[in-house]
Formats: sequence, structure tokens, C-alpha cells
Amino acid sequence: MWSGVSWKLYIFAAKMKWTEIQTKYPDAEASQTIGLLRWVLMVLIVVIHTNLVADTGCTDTVYGNLYRWAGNVVWLASPLFFLISGYLFVASDSGFSWQAFTVKCRRRWRTWVIPYLLWNTLFLLFYGLVGLLFPSVLGDIPPLQEMTLTDVLKSYWCIRGEGFNSGPIDGPLWFLRDLMVIALFTPLYFAFLRWHKATVLIPILLGFLPHQLGFESEIAFFMIGIWLNVWMPSLSELLRKPIWQPLPYYLVGSVLVTVPGLVPEWSIAAMTFVRNLSGMLVVARICYRVTLRHPERDWRALAEPVFFVFAFHSMVARPLTKLSASWLLSHDAGSLAFLATHFMNAMVTIVITLLIYSLLRRIMPTVCGWLSATPPSPKPNNRVTP
Repeated sequence: MWSGVSWKLYIFAAKMKWTEIQTKYPDAEASQTIGLLRWVLMVLIVVIHTNLVADTGCTDTVYGNLYRWAGNVVWLASPLFFLISGYLFVASDSGFSWQAFTVKCRRRWRTWVIPYLLWNTLFLLFYGLVGLLFPSVLGDIPPLQEMTLTDVLKSYWCIRGEGFNSGPIDGPLWFLRDLMVIALFTPLYFAFLRWHKATVLIPILLGFLPHQLGFESEIAFFMIGIWLNVWMPSLSELLRKPIWQPLPYYLVGSVLVTVPGLVPEWSIAAMTFVRNLSGMLVVARICYRVTLRHPERDWRALAEPVFFVFAFHSMVARPLTKLSASWLLSHDAGSLAFLATHFMNAMVTIVITLLIYSLLRRIMPTVCGWLSATPPSPKPNNRVTP
């Protein structure tokens, strides 16, 4: 019954005359800000994946507490990626329509699906080689020679972890996996959000739901991105507003989420959503002002290697973090050494990944383009049709 209703809704959304409300690409100032934001968010993700808490269990140390508070900054990365993706997915010069949606899907096949498959295939082959040489380091991933067809297929979707916290074999690409699924329902989100400005309350309420499985806030931020494109005259108009406006909500939300016992357990999801939404505004407005102060720079160029770093960095970060964690524990190092090692690992990971990207771009530009989610444009069809 419900599947039939959902298909009717989807067909109804597909037939709507969406061109009554124009969507738009970011203006020049906002486009520069998004370029810088992508770079900042990539750095935050690398900082998350080079933390030493997971490998050492030092949650009650000074370093562990510092990282817990730093989580109020670094964990803004994923929701802001979903919000930006929602905003850009409905962007169109001629307004979002069924035709625009199908064009977007064809483009995302080249910039989302193919890079996703390529990276997970490379990681599958890499772990297969590692499994032959050092089978003990694979953790919960079986060696390639012991993998069944089910294991191989799961490598592209959910071989790491369980349930909604699972991920593909290239772990950081869980974001892209979820984004590809969420984006398929964009016609429904758009058809609903275009009705009235007040429809933004629905994704906000979705983000407030207690005991979340994980995907609710992803859908919520994707929908808020769509809503901003539909109802905000200009993204720069939102970015140029004062930083101090969302700052109190961000600071209070951070304290309520981080300090145990201040709020009941059922309200943690709502407080986290408030912290993330207000924190994203603070970070975005700071980046906006940075780009205005340095208009001579092309901040969009910073975004070119972001996907490559995002997809590849765990291959550098994991062994680096494990080795340094083992060394710190064996030498009974203090929190200052942990903190310095954490940020050194993040910096080394980014530098090594960027060097590999630059080398690959120089010697194999086409391959690098596909792995960076910027494939070469398809050649035009010059055949004459009779």
C-alpha cells in the first residue's frame, strides 16, 4: 500500500510545473565562499580521522576532553556537506524541473557514482594485497582470497560496521553513498518545500527527532539546502549577515551537548541539530568574510583536490594514526604529546595526499579527473542526423 502511495507522490511531483519558482546557482561571492568552505570541511574530516582517542581509549585524559570539545567544530563537516549538496543539486539557470532533475542525475552519474565505484574498487584491491601480506591488520574486513561474492558486494556498501552506522570499504565515502540515495527523492523534497516558506519547519522537526538512526539529520540538512535555494533571493544575503547572530545558539548548544547531564537524553538530538545549524552559519560567514578580504584569490580552485583527499586520505591516516598511537602508549606520553601528534598526523596526511594528487594529475590527468569527481566533459556528438 505504502509503496503504491509513494510512487503516486513521486509521479505527481514529476508532473508539477516547477518553473514557477526559479532556483539559481550561487552568485560569485557565494561561489567563492563554497570553494573555501569545501577546503575547510575537508581539513575538519581529516582531523576527525586522525584522532588518537579511538586507538588509545584516552577519553578521560586532558587530550580526550579537548578532542570532545573540539568535536563541536569538526563534526560540523558532514551536515554542512549535505546542506551544500542540497542547495547545489536543485541549482539551475532555467529553474528546477523534471528535465533539470534528469540532467542532474546524468551528471552525478559521472561525478558521484563512477568515482564512488572506482575508489571502492581500488580500496578492495589494496586491502586484498594487504591481506595477503599482513592479514592481522585488516580488522573486520576479510582477506580478499576469503571473500565471498556477498562480501565483495558489501564492500561497495556496508562492509564496515553494522546497520545505519555501516560504511563501504573506503570508509569516508559513507557520506557519498547516503547522498546518492537521498538525492533520488529530490523531486519530492522540492515539490513540498516550494509550497510555502514555513515548510522549513519540517526538516527542522526531522532534525529534532530523538533516538535518531542517523539518516534523519542528513535528509534534514539536504532539505534545508533546497529550501535556501528556493526561498533565499541570494545566498550572499544570508552570508553577509553578522556572525554574532547565530553565535550564542552555537555556544549554548555546544555546552549542552558536550557536558553530560545538563539536558535529558531524549533532547540531545535536538541540541545537536541546533548546534550544527548555528555552527554552520558561523563558519560559513567567517569564510565569506575571508574571501571578501582577499578577492584576488580564486578560492574555488581550492576545491579541486577536495574529493580526492576526502576519498584517499584514510589510506594514509589509518596506518599513521595506529603507529603513532602505539608509540605514544609505549612511551607513556602526556596529553600535550597526544595533541601535537594528532595535528601533525592530520597535516602529514593532507600533505602526502595532495602530493599524490599533484603527481597523478601531472602524469595521468584523465585518471586523476575521474578520481577527483571532475571527469573530462563528454565529447559532443558531431554526427549529422538525417
